[in-house]
Amino acid sequence: MRGSPELKGDRQALLDKDKLLQSIFRISSLLTAPADLDEVLATILDELVETIGFDKGIIRLFDESKRYLETKVVKNFTPEETQRAFATPLDIKTHDCIAAKVMKSGELIAIEDTSQDPRITETDRKLANIYDRGSIFCAPLKIGDDLIGTVVCWRKEETRFFPEEINLLLTFARHISIIIHNTRLFETNAEKIRELTILQEAVSEMNLSGVQIGGIAGILLHNAVRIAQAEKGLVYLSGLDEEQCLVYEGGVMRPLLFEEIQRQIEKSIIKESMETNRVLLRTVTEGDRTTAPFFTGYATEIVFPVYLKNKPTGFLYLAKKRGNFSQNEQNVLDILLTNAAISYENAMMHALLSQEAESLKTEVDKLKKREDMLLGFHNILGKSEKMLHIFRMVEEVSAHNTHVLIQGASGTGKELLARAIHKQSNRHNKPFVDVNCAAIPGTLLESELFGYEAGAFTDAKKRKIGLIEYAQGGTLFLDEIGEMPLTLQAKFLRVLEDGHIRRLGGTESIPIDVRFIFATNRDLSRMVAEGTFREDLYYRISVVPIHIPPLRERSEDIILLAEYFLEEFNKKFGKKVKGFSKEAKQALLSYPWPGNVRELRNIVERVMIAQDVGPIIKLESLPAEIRKGVAKGSNVISLDGVLPPITEAGINFAEVTAKVLEETKRQIIAQALTLTKGNKSKAAKLLGISRYKLLREAKKSNQS
Repeated sequence: MRGSPELKGDRQALLDKDKLLQSIFRISSLLTAPADLDEVLATILDELVETIGFDKGIIRLFDESKRYLETKVVKNFTPEETQRAFATPLDIKTHDCIAAKVMKSGELIAIEDTSQDPRITETDRKLANIYDRGSIFCAPLKIGDDLIGTVVCWRKEETRFFPEEINLLLTFARHISIIIHNTRLFETNAEKIRELTILQEAVSEMNLSGVQIGGIAGILLHNAVRIAQAEKGLVYLSGLDEEQCLVYEGGVMRPLLFEEIQRQIEKSIIKESMETNRVLLRTVTEGDRTTAPFFTGYATEIVFPVYLKNKPTGFLYLAKKRGNFSQNEQNVLDILLTNAAISYENAMMHALLSQEAESLKTEVDKLKKREDMLLGFHNILGKSEKMLHIFRMVEEVSAHNTHVLIQGASGTGKELLARAIHKQSNRHNKPFVDVNCAAIPGTLLESELFGYEAGAFTDAKKRKIGLIEYAQGGTLFLDEIGEMPLTLQAKFLRVLEDGHIRRLGGTESIPIDVRFIFATNRDLSRMVAEGTFREDLYYRISVVPIHIPPLRERSEDIILLAEYFLEEFNKKFGKKVKGFSKEAKQALLSYPWPGNVRELRNIVERVMIAQDVGPIIKLESLPAEIRKGVAKGSNVISLDGVLPPITEAGINFAEVTAKVLEETKRQIIAQALTLTKGNKSKAAKLLGISRYKLLREAKKSNQS
């Protein structure tokens, strides 16, 4: 048992090694799954505290200055402790505490008895309300030699940390570091796109003719707050009517007389920034009271001076309760201010600003292309786990000449996927030939594929090269392979086995080097059982089967695709529709999409053609069949495509009922996440299950 100091030698091990290893395996799934950093950290800390057996914990990460440790997530802290932790960044140069010691040394600290260990300081007790007795484990988070933060966990009981436990906890910390690093890379890329897109919009708006000084100030403040995700803002330009400034708070901008805040400005960093013509960033910590924050309760603040012709003209001030202003945010804000100053000084600089905006647009487009590599693949859009899994399969299979069978309902994009495999392969410079077996009568399909010699039949006046031979060195895509006649199936099987073809009416065996990709929307295994498709051919073509899920099974992609098609038809029809209303999006998500992606594209095109929908597509603009789903409610479970018809051949009862159960779970979870706008904790509460169970069930349904 764990007990008093004199029994220290008899204390039991803290960890269940198997549980810790299982926990490491669980968080490893976060390595490749793009997600919100705060959610990732919350999941990790939940595992560390609840699974391993600590009583409370905190994860802090370095800001860009590599001086302050900022709280990112806490577990089992009281509201007062939570507020103090988030409001007080740790300065590793001045704060004397365990986390600062770990960051300076880069080595872990494991304290078995906090009541007697001299390394525990008053700062530790004040920041985290450390128990009078107990134990602490604090590990550095690092990538290589680069320290990025700390993870600290406490127990109420004194605990002996065995060497094996420490090694396992360090392994856990290394996993955490890698996950944080990967998540930050993804978020940084997406964040840059977001910031540059806002910047581009703001610059374009300020370039419009007729924009007055007040308009420039409003555009500047509104977009600066968006870029930095600040909670408070203040802008002043000396030419505003009646010496006004603009204040942003609570999501609203309002004018304010400069004289009302002039005295407050004199005591803040705004005055210092204006006098020195320098950008000033200040984080007010517990030990720094030399300058009070301009807004009470907002610990992090930044000021940009506005100078024209070496004269102070105004300033931009932003503040946050938590977090810092990243270097990238500062760079983008600096560009925004430069453009605002130029617009303010001389409207004749319009041509130069337009050129800069175009340059920014190019940079945004480049970043968007990089983002598309994460969200899509060779013109196939998708960010759902099922589509990302397919993209990974395509990358793996493309390097080989293995035959691929693509299965999926009509309209899911089987041909697009086949083209993606071809483009990704080493055959991309050779022909890609597509053949729809259902569109060519069986009597003609053989001659189309194999070709014929002159005189092979009545109308064969000269030799014709077949499509298989034409695709030499490249890829032949046979769509709807299930429609190929049985007699032709036997001949085609011989081609796959021997690697030779013989033209109709010919005697010469012609070697071929062709990669075959097959596609079908039919159940070939059932056709084999019914005797309408050759069993030996089925096993020959399905070496690598890829199943494209119907659109209803990847609801995460519906709005992404709809907005993509919206932009496509904006360009085609010369319209400027910006998006869909909340109700319209809900209707799109509720509709089962029997025609899949093709139907979605046709619906968007129909809406764009049929009427003037205005800047936003509203619910009433959508076709009746889609609105009908909303009228019935979005909580209807659809089992279309899951329940097979019962024929004389029978069905596998256990397999079908298992699929029905998984599909029902998947739809319930998807609807809960839709209602909570993706908030997993709220969705779990809505369903009456734990957040862990929701994550596990969602992961299982994505893998099924």
